[in-house]
Amino acid sequence: MKKVCIALLALALVGAAWAKDRLAILPFTGGQGEDGETIAELFSFEKEIKAAFDPVPRTSINTAIRNEQRFQTSSGMTDPDTIAALGKQLGAQYVVSGTFTALGGQKLLVIAILKIDELRQVAGDVQTYNNMSEIRGKLSGMAKIIVAASKRDASRLPRLATPPVRLSEGASEREADTLAQILAVYLIRSRKYAVYPRTMSLEQVQKEYGNQFSGDVADEYLPILGKGNNPRLVLAVAGRKLDDNNMFNAAIINLVTGVQEVVATVDYESLEDGIQAMEDLALKLTGKEKQVQARIAKEEAARKKMGQAGKTAETRTKFNYTIGDAETFTRSIAAINADSAGGVYTLTLTGNFVINPVVFTSNAVKTIEIRGDSSTRTLWNNGGGALFTTPRGITLALGNNITLNGNNKAAPIVSVKSGTLTMRVGSVVRGARQRGVSVENGLFMMEGGTISGNNGGVSVFDGGRFTMSGGTISENKATSDEGGGVSVRNGNFTMTGGIISGNSANNSYYEYYGYGGGVFISDGSFIKSGGGTIDATNSATRGRVVYIKSNNGDKQRNNVAGPSVNLDSRVNGATGGWE
Repeated sequence: MKKVCIALLALALVGAAWAKDRLAILPFTGGQGEDGETIAELFSFEKEIKAAFDPVPRTSINTAIRNEQRFQTSSGMTDPDTIAALGKQLGAQYVVSGTFTALGGQKLLVIAILKIDELRQVAGDVQTYNNMSEIRGKLSGMAKIIVAASKRDASRLPRLATPPVRLSEGASEREADTLAQILAVYLIRSRKYAVYPRTMSLEQVQKEYGNQFSGDVADEYLPILGKGNNPRLVLAVAGRKLDDNNMFNAAIINLVTGVQEVVATVDYESLEDGIQAMEDLALKLTGKEKQVQARIAKEEAARKKMGQAGKTAETRTKFNYTIGDAETFTRSIAAINADSAGGVYTLTLTGNFVINPVVFTSNAVKTIEIRGDSSTRTLWNNGGGALFTTPRGITLALGNNITLNGNNKAAPIVSVKSGTLTMRVGSVVRGARQRGVSVENGLFMMEGGTISGNNGGVSVFDGGRFTMSGGTISENKATSDEGGGVSVRNGNFTMTGGIISGNSANNSYYEYYGYGGGVFISDGSFIKSGGGTIDATNSATRGRVVYIKSNNGDKQRNNVAGPSVNLDSRVNGATGGWE
């Protein structure tokens, strides 16, 4: 009898050890038709989610939502109080919510996972997108971020309540809520605070808005906002304007003393810059202002090193073009190439069209930014060469809502030849039968955007340099047998953020060859530090994640290199991150 009891106890302990928390994934709000329900359902199918949690059946969730009238499905807003109530109805320990929203013309999906017994946000992610089909390819990466962050212990961290950002001058409540959610994501990633996204009702937030807009700063009222879960700190963020400068001012206020413990400010041009502004603000609030300064200094130093020292294009006259057809585009490029004074030229596209390859003229320091209007716009390659070629002194910046499509031509989409390319949030490079971006003795700064569906993502050679602080390189297939995501030969690659996922490297004739599904380095250097993910969905015969070919011994990594994993091609063995 005693042995039976011991055996039953052992089985019970094993069962408890294997028990998983229940996770409810609510329909994502702010979309059209069944978009929110469909994306939430696909998210629940992700293998990382199913391995870490027991997802609540969708039918149960739908029934609970029909019975819960406070859920803000029409506005697209997220209300943590309502989310917690739904979680309790469903018997879930965690709830995932998502919102399709926008900042200016930039489309965003913001997701969060809340631990409902504390009403604390344990993780989150924000992604830009152009259409719903593109979202589907990003779900796996978002699931990995959510699962990894949910396992971290935040019990000893100071609690911080984060009400919506205060905006004026006609900005919408939804934009304020979006900025707060983005800021919460970056604060959680800092691992310095336990974040409470909002501990008061939507109606109370609106009342506080009224106080702020009447001219009453009411900082003494802010401590009330956090008392629902007794966080010790409250974050107040306001959008301000001083002359022609837009800024976000932030203060972390102690609930007990009312004293501002930390203050920070960042400048921005428009709300479309909100993602970068919130990241910089979070870095400053968590004592990492040097990282912001280093990023800015690094960009400026890079420009100078590429022959852009002295009076930069940013200090010259700005020229704006609105372009709706290929003929107007061609005339605009001709005018820019003919301008020997240099400057900043912004091309805003209002249509989609096919163009012949463009080679910019290196007769002055110039920055050419190409972006879409409020909709995603596409330029298709109609020739045999690279869609854009940037020589020394030329910076090509790809802004929001712009897609460059290689049209299956056997040429890179952007060829950086001693010049500079910058990819920002909302830009896409896809559809080439060669690398999406080729960097020859030039500089490529990837701050955001997506490179996908090419015969290899990025190629760096002949002294070229590639810095990746954001964005996604995914679903590229290198048939040259090396570097599905990034290939470096005699160049440098530095990664501090972003995702490299789902790329492959294999020889089209000999399938057993293939080096560096995510990253391949030969006669160059690769340093990953401070963030970013290269995951094991990349594929290659050798070095699924990274392969380093070196005179002092080859190195490789086949397991995921997440944000906390640093890699250094100059260092051998486990110290350098190699297996």
